[in-house]
Amino acid sequence: MQATEIAELRNAVRHHVSGSREQRFCYRALCVLLIAEGHRPNQVAEWLGEHTRTLERWRKRFVDNGLHGLMDETSPGRPPKLSTEEWQRLKQDLEQAPTHYGLDGKKWQGKLLQRHLANSYGIDFSLRQCQRLLKQVKQRPVSLGYKSDASRSYTPTTDRIGTD
Repeated sequence: MQATEIAELRNAVRHHVSGSREQRFCYRALCVLLIAEGHRPNQVAEWLGEHTRTLERWRKRFVDNGLHGLMDETSPGRPPKLSTEEWQRLKQDLEQAPTHYGLDGKKWQGKLLQRHLANSYGIDFSLRQCQRLLKQVKQRPVSLGYKSDASRSYTPTTDRIGTD
């Protein structure tokens, strides 16, 4: 396997595990498990593109607090107004024309979405947030592939100088 392919795989893993607290927890648990099974921390760090000190910190958190120590201490940012189920339902709603929900308009726009969220979900969003939601839905990738340009940002530890 070529170095670029390995870097692409590492970045795909990093991109995927950054999606939720649970995914980050599983990733940390895997790293600690590899070390617990006898692999050297610097070898695991090189495999996964992590810094050895990061893995050592995760291992210490596990030793001190068990599995709970591998969870993020706090959730970043404000909790979402829409639950996961509501978000899935809203994406399906947006596949229909606004007229399907008794709204005037042929295509979804911020003000229409704002009214729909208030009427159907009982949630008040700002106009700007509704515009962001619409943009987010339109930009969702159809495939599960990752952009090749982003995958080139990883530098293997062997190419870094003075990191250990």
